[in-house]
Amino acid sequence: MKYILSVIITLVMTAALPQDTQKLVYADFEQLDKDKRPISAREGKIIFDAGAQNNDRKPKLAPRLLGAQGPLTQRIGFEFEIFEPNTWAEASIKIIGLKDKGRLDDWAKTLIVRAEDLSAYSAVTVDIGAAGVSQVRIRLLSEENGIDAGGAFPERYLDITNELRTYRIPISEFKQPTGDWVKKKVTTEQVMKKLTAVQVSVVKVPSKGFVVLDNIAFEK
Repeated sequence: MKYILSVIITLVMTAALPQDTQKLVYADFEQLDKDKRPISAREGKIIFDAGAQNNDRKPKLAPRLLGAQGPLTQRIGFEFEIFEPNTWAEASIKIIGLKDKGRLDDWAKTLIVRAEDLSAYSAVTVDIGAAGVSQVRIRLLSEENGIDAGGAFPERYLDITNELRTYRIPISEFKQPTGDWVKKKVTTEQVMKKLTAVQVSVVKVPSKGFVVLDNIAFEK
């Protein structure tokens, strides 16, 4: 009886605690869908992808789900190998924030994603570490929701180590890339008002290694 009463009191006290309105947990990789695949904190899909200028030498990419171990909670990652010759190539993971609306009945079975306004947040945090590379590219995406950036979304290159640690990146440091190939101009604020996903990519040619991710969040 005392145990039951204690549990009830704990539950009531927990329910009464104020929620953290200064932080939005975007993905902690603890949630799985019905097929046991990892999803974001609000049921958005997680998509692994690889692309390259030379289609005959596209990167190899193998997703990995890492279970809780010691002080570490469940994490996600991917093995990669990026080959020469390539003017550009990337191996990436895209974390979609919200549960999608399904797919269009077109030849590509296009995913219908939902956008959200996160422009009130001033920074993004991520736990990340890697072997084989010392830098990743992080992009803020707004796809299929009225922001036409021609693929040139705001990005920030992040220097990392082989130790899984937390990095805090001000949103103001994300910039649209420059160059003749950038045909559509957008601002980071425009994208944050209709954010659909966060993408982490390895773009070093050549390279081979492993990336581990955990705990992506937005902070005010």
